[in-house]
Amino acid sequence: MAIGTVGTAPVQTVGQTNRSSAPASTSPAQFASQAADRTLGAPIQAGAVQTSGGAATPKDGQAVLDFAKSKQGQKVGSGECFDLADQALKKNGFKTASDYGEVTPDGDYKWGKPVPLDESKPGDVLQFRDYENKTRTENDKGWKEETQSRPHHTAVVVANDGNGNITVLEQNAPKGSKVTQRVIHVGNGTSQDGDNTVTQETSGTINAYRPEPKE
Repeated sequence: MAIGTVGTAPVQTVGQTNRSSAPASTSPAQFASQAADRTLGAPIQAGAVQTSGGAATPKDGQAVLDFAKSKQGQKVGSGECFDLADQALKKNGFKTASDYGEVTPDGDYKWGKPVPLDESKPGDVLQFRDYENKTRTENDKGWKEETQSRPHHTAVVVANDGNGNITVLEQNAPKGSKVTQRVIHVGNGTSQDGDNTVTQETSGTINAYRPEPKE
């Protein structure tokens, strides 16, 4: 579940660039719809915790995010990327991957109710398969290229700007790393950002899941 070489199996293009109004080959909504179609949905139900006054207050993904934030700079469980999401959900009374089926080392885990990627919000869980993003930035001074890859990976959403940039908390990316906050890009196409011409190419699949209370 660590960063490595992206596989050669057919992959699904994701995303839309965040820089400007330049046309993109695939929109976030198109990708999200395709990604959600690859999973099995389940009706979401409201969970609750008891307050001191006895009234029920529904729990939501914020509790999952708060747990993940509290673990920044630490190793959760065995240090696998899976463990961060698994413990964040369990500690807050939500279903985890094992509640939806057998957990295998290379499985495409389900973590809750499938939601469109561009609608993912804090506390949702992302499951990656063969994700890779290449970003090339050019200007009068030269150019630079950056590559992100997550061949098989799990992360917790911190924020989603709606323009193809999703901030996550993750561990074991790169292999052996502790819980760290990073931005995942899902853009495709070329755009202008001031004096910079930015070209992004993204491939692979990212499925987004909304936590469901454990009955």
